Amino acid sequence: MKGDIMPITRSQVKSKTMVAYILQSHDKSNIYLPDIEVLNQRNFEEMLEKHETVYLKPDRGRKSKGIIRIRRTEGLYLLRKSNEELEYKFDSQPSLWSSVRQWTSHTRYVIQQGINSVTKDNRYFDLRCHALRIHGEWVIGGICARLGSPGNIVTTSHIGGTPILLDSLFTDFLGYSKEDQDQVMEILQDCILNAVNVVSPVYPRNWEFAVDIGLDTDKRVWIYEVNNEPLIRGNFKLLTDKKLYEKIRYLRTIAK
Repeated sequence: MKGDIMPITRSQVKSKTMVAYILQSHDKSNIYLPDIEVLNQRNFEEMLEKHETVYLKPDRGRKSKGIIRIRRTEGLYLLRKSNEELEYKFDSQPSLWSSVRQWTSHTRYVIQQGINSVTKDNRYFDLRCHALRIHGEWVIGGICARLGSPGNIVTTSHIGGTPILLDSLFTDFLGYSKEDQDQVMEILQDCILNAVNVVSPVYPRNWEFAVDIGLDTDKRVWIYEVNNEPLIRGNFKLLTDKKLYEKIRYLRTIAK
């Protein structure tokens, strides 16, 4: 997103575009952001030229509904929808754009750089990071991983994903050493707290946020989006160990 700084209203915080704009405006959060633009033909062409994989997302979407992944390979564009197993193949960008425009014309979409956040067995995952304001300070209430079902392009439990403990992700699915885990956790904590400290002044009545984060094969941390109406029943409540769920429930009683 390019241009001069513009006023941002509270009602715009639900917009992925506007939250990304807020995060881009601060160096301490901008370093964690993948490329993201409003979906139009020019941005579509530029992003496909720049990145091998992109995701199209409804600007105000939830629960991974309406998400589209596009991968560029030699001479082909491969497209998957979050609610379908079918893979569409296109041999030209104009034919691809024609279908994309038809599928996304009902609402405003964004196009985001794809992050290779996959396990050793090529399952997509992300991290749901819950932050709350306690006695005027933002704290991390809990982090869990969300593991996509084999072959799926999204991780949410509403479309077949499974919430798992972070330790299990690091050891069982990524093969991280103790040193790897410590380094990633330090960066994660910095990323989460920077993100909520940047976004929260625009939405001062909110006392909790969720930051959805990707972790690529080089262990680089990426902010996918910041959710200002986070739920815990579709992720933390589904963990086999309910300690994080109960912790967040308690913190909610004292957050303000």
